[in-house]
Amino acid sequence: MSLIRNPRSPTSLLNWVSHKVSTFKKPQPPINPRRSLSSTTTSKLPRNEIRRLTQLAMFDYFYNNRGLQFLIAESMSKHAPLFNDTLLNQLHNDSASCGDDVIKSITKFLLYHPVNEFEPFFESLGLKPSEFSPLVPCDKMFLNEDVFLLENYHVFWNYGIGREKMGKIFKEAREVFGYESGVLASKIESLERLGFGKVFVSKLIVCTPRVLTGETILEMVSVVDTVGSDWVLENLSEGGSYDWRCIHRCLAFLRELCGGDESEVLELIKNRPGLVLEESGEWTMILAGFQTKLGCSRSELVMRLPPQSSQEVGKCVSNLRHCFLFLRGIKMEAYEIGKVFRNHSHWLGESRLKHTSTFLNNLKGGKKRLCQVIQENPEEMKKWTMGLRVTPLPGTDVVDVVGSKAMKTQFLLELGYEEKEMEKALRCFRGRGSELKERFEFLKSLGLSEGEAKEMVKTSPDVLTQASGVLEAKVDYLVNELGYPLSTLVAFPSCLKYTLERMKVRFAMYNWLQERGKADAKLAISTILVYSDKSFVTRFVNRHPDGPKYFEELKRTASL
Repeated sequence: MSLIRNPRSPTSLLNWVSHKVSTFKKPQPPINPRRSLSSTTTSKLPRNEIRRLTQLAMFDYFYNNRGLQFLIAESMSKHAPLFNDTLLNQLHNDSASCGDDVIKSITKFLLYHPVNEFEPFFESLGLKPSEFSPLVPCDKMFLNEDVFLLENYHVFWNYGIGREKMGKIFKEAREVFGYESGVLASKIESLERLGFGKVFVSKLIVCTPRVLTGETILEMVSVVDTVGSDWVLENLSEGGSYDWRCIHRCLAFLRELCGGDESEVLELIKNRPGLVLEESGEWTMILAGFQTKLGCSRSELVMRLPPQSSQEVGKCVSNLRHCFLFLRGIKMEAYEIGKVFRNHSHWLGESRLKHTSTFLNNLKGGKKRLCQVIQENPEEMKKWTMGLRVTPLPGTDVVDVVGSKAMKTQFLLELGYEEKEMEKALRCFRGRGSELKERFEFLKSLGLSEGEAKEMVKTSPDVLTQASGVLEAKVDYLVNELGYPLSTLVAFPSCLKYTLERMKVRFAMYNWLQERGKADAKLAISTILVYSDKSFVTRFVNRHPDGPKYFEELKRTASL
């Protein structure tokens, strides 16, 4: 504490620090001079001790050598760990065996290699390098060159706004740190003259720094007059960012929905402050527009707002959108979708439905059947939310299990499986006997002989787990578009288990490489499809400098 209260000269500071860490001195073997100071001292001093010594050296440099004020020098030395670590990694010393060597190395380096002081300053405000890199001045290196920045820093500090909160202000309203002498203080005083207390003004500045530029003063005053400063103080979050124009517009919209009844509006946002504060009310406006397009009248919109204060409006909109896309995905008519949302949106927004593919696989019903069930009882969808196990649709789970298994067994016997192989074969061929038979007949309809079709499915049983339409699309692409003969499918039936998207991306990439002389002519299907994406990139895509870029473009296009 004596060091901080009564800063000493550079020489006395170094002697004091050296005395404190003298117990760490031990004879050391020669050190590779090419290793950095941080790595050579790690084995001799604890890392926390190295950081503490670095902070002392940085404080001494900023305060005694550079003449920065005590508050700023202390903050920059203690709260810029990334800058300190980077500095240590730049130093090289083959005799840094204890604390005094660390201090001397840092001091010597800084005296001959002055650092850009804006970097540790911005980091001490809580900004990340990616955030402050564009903010570092190109024509300045020392903080003392930017007088207004330091002056306004102290104005905020004296008003009770901490350094990390200043970082948020700097990101959102950088210009306020460039105000000339007295301007920032006068703007803060003008907010107090509006009748606001110091605690309220402090939080207001942190949450909405743009009020100091005068852009949203009128809207802010109007909102506070409507809801009260206590409500604002209680519900504003210093971690959030707010736009008073958007909040004012959302509040006016809610007032219109309530027929101009101020007491009803206040009751509404008292219980659900997120309506006007979450993304400054933007999610509420999006939700209202979404419900209006689905047929809700203006008088019904109030009833469609999230009923619980703990429910996020943005999440509600996301869940409703996901449900809408699901209903569109199963080909439900637009007027039926609107009917579902008008009567059930209050609980549809509370939880997220599973993906459409999950429904079709587990409900054991097609899209028409799914539409019928939802139209008859929309609350059936409550059973299909994330985290719940999906059960078959009513009326579709009564199956002749014995008959289906007998048909499947007969089909496998026709393929040539013997009784002793039947148990294993039943596990390999998934699906009902009728479905397997239908897909097998489809393979024969392509022009394959019965023997060739049997050879294919026995080699790769997964072929028959796909619908006939999916198989037809894959065969059409490989045979008709790419020109591979059917005999190729017989020799490598496993190619049909890959998705059509994978096939198109891989072969498009292969053709692109072939046109540029980077791939052999007419490779086997297996060579192109079996590799993982990582191996495919290594073996093929990287053969051309523009290959990776084109490959990513193909994948992005195929996923649309």
